[in-house]
Amino acid sequence: MSPMPRQRYAHLDGLRAIAALAVMVEHLFGDLLRQAPAATGPMSTLARSVVENLSLGRFGVVLFFLISGFVVPFSITGERPLRHFAISRLFRLYPAFWLALAVLAAMGWLSGNGPGTATVLANLTMAPPLFGQPWLSPIHWTLFVELLFYGLVALLFAAGALRQVGSLLALSLALIAATVVPMQLRTHGIASLPVQYLGLHLSFLFLGLLLRLGLIEGRRGGRLAALALVLAQFAVVLSVAQFSLARGDNFIMEGLRPVLAAYVLAFAIFFAAIRLQRPRSLLLARLGLISYAMYLFHGTINAFVYRVLPLTGGLGDMATILACTGLTLAVSWLVYLMVERPMMRFGRRISRHVTPPAPASWRADALGREAGWNGALAVSRAGNEASVLHPSPDYRAVRYADGSTRLWEAAPTLADLAVDRVEETRISDRLVGALLGTAIAAVTLSWFTLLCYVGWTIVELL
Repeated sequence: MSPMPRQRYAHLDGLRAIAALAVMVEHLFGDLLRQAPAATGPMSTLARSVVENLSLGRFGVVLFFLISGFVVPFSITGERPLRHFAISRLFRLYPAFWLALAVLAAMGWLSGNGPGTATVLANLTMAPPLFGQPWLSPIHWTLFVELLFYGLVALLFAAGALRQVGSLLALSLALIAATVVPMQLRTHGIASLPVQYLGLHLSFLFLGLLLRLGLIEGRRGGRLAALALVLAQFAVVLSVAQFSLARGDNFIMEGLRPVLAAYVLAFAIFFAAIRLQRPRSLLLARLGLISYAMYLFHGTINAFVYRVLPLTGGLGDMATILACTGLTLAVSWLVYLMVERPMMRFGRRISRHVTPPAPASWRADALGREAGWNGALAVSRAGNEASVLHPSPDYRAVRYADGSTRLWEAAPTLADLAVDRVEETRISDRLVGALLGTAIAAVTLSWFTLLCYVGWTIVELL
């Protein structure tokens, strides 16, 4: 299957900012109600009013899922699209995530309540549920959903079905059924199957994909498929509400009304943003760039601020909220500038790194230097590829883009320069390969170590 066309939708960065801020406010209000449950101050009243009518956390999560489904599958591009996709996702998600885990683990160990080795290793994979281990931060659960979506997208692309509306709808409905069927069988006493909401969460990512195919690409049946999926999703949310409340599994926490309102609002805002190409705000777009770091670090920063400025439910909590928000934004910018952006650039360099033929301008310049060599001092540049110094008739010094210089006893021919160019590229290849290998090895080692740990535990039980 040919790679999907890639297009940048700048207004979606603004939506990411809105989603991240919504999640932050939800957790601040939730912390306030937990820390001061009996408070009757104005901030406590505001927090309780919001929580009882709109789940901002669920709103932000669903909005994130819709955005990811809308844009992520279309990053499968290049001559080796799946390789490019895997590398870009690896360098986009894991470096900042590992930094967040390191901060969480360090805080736990310093407080004398550090996580176990198995828990840390499981979290490094971004898939601790597969190993029966808890998240170091419960906020991170959505990353596992995203990770599974990437795997499904890669499989669909390999099978040539990533643009087949019927196949996408069938898969989405099957994912929803994986949530609702076990619940119905358990409710009616037919079978005690485990109930999970992973399939329902995944279906919202595929809804984003279907909306893009229907609204942007105009694929036949895309809009109708998206509508059918939306109706099925809301029907399932309604059907599982009482079951979730009775079981206390946190899918429905404050009641059906705030959660249902969150789903409706997230879909309405996303649909309007796509149709109207809004919001067009530079501030929101900039915040959208750091939304991943905001998501990863706001919980840790909040806990740190609460030690100095505890929540009481009064107007004084405004200072606490402003401190949490300001520190989160500052730390997120630093993480983006020092970790995320460099690692994303490095990932793009790796995924596109091939040995190219010498550019035409570079070849022409090399031939011109060879033909017009007269022994006079000269400096020439060709597209920042290489510059040549001619200090004397007997020695020729070629300075390359990395600053290195090589002396030649005679005018270098195009073949000589090409050999040096290839050698330079091979050295760069080895460096890039070593760094990529280290990154992949870190993920693989954490998975392997954890599997060994699980196997050893099973042996001990036997």
